[in-house]
Amino acid sequence: MGRGLTMRLSGALYLTDVQSVAICGAGGKTTLLYALAEEARRGNQRVLVTTSTHILQPEDTDVLHFFHTEQVENPASICLPGQIAVIGTPCGQKKITGIAPMNVDAAMQAADVFLYEADGAKRLPVKCHNATEPVVWFGTDSVIGVLGLSALGKPAQDICHRWQLDPLFAALPDKPLDTDDFVRLALECRQAAGYPHHFTVCLNQCDTDALRDAAREISAGLAIHGIRCAATCFLGTQPEITAL
Repeated sequence: MGRGLTMRLSGALYLTDVQSVAICGAGGKTTLLYALAEEARRGNQRVLVTTSTHILQPEDTDVLHFFHTEQVENPASICLPGQIAVIGTPCGQKKITGIAPMNVDAAMQAADVFLYEADGAKRLPVKCHNATEPVVWFGTDSVIGVLGLSALGKPAQDICHRWQLDPLFAALPDKPLDTDDFVRLALECRQAAGYPHHFTVCLNQCDTDALRDAAREISAGLAIHGIRCAATCFLGTQPEITAL
């Protein structure tokens, strides 16, 4: 059994043979996180999920199990083929924090696929980052920046988390977001993540033909900066992926 993501959704996001992935941004991070985890699980891989900030604590299922950080001495003991292990510490409001930075390397080595959420967005479709986020751990192979296309055409102050941090939005809070804004927000996300060597954008909520056209326009704008994209929709039982 190999290590790393190798299948359809991960392939569209250029994650083939990537083992550790940080997911940041807004507009579907957690959905993407667990979709990638499920894809890897179906490939009989050992999957470990956590966060470098906060995420909602998942409910246990036959194939997904939550483990309290203090109860896990050896991460390898909870990483089983064809299973998803989620590790964290409950912190109130049904949320969990992740593992201590000193334990990250051992956790990464314990799993075939290691996935974590690296920032928050207050359930809004796009965001600007402050100086402390995203929290990307050393040794992470790839960073995915997620943006929700439902924000297109809507006022920045209504749909962008921390919109005040963006000079254009701060000056024009009622400005409807256009595709150029999405390119700018994706570039800001890459900068906030520390210009990782392997950075991909996921344009999520790509639910209509018009949004698919917009996604292609955004992708073309990002290609100029050497950034690759995929567009996704998670409305059905299986993710829909649009090649860009």
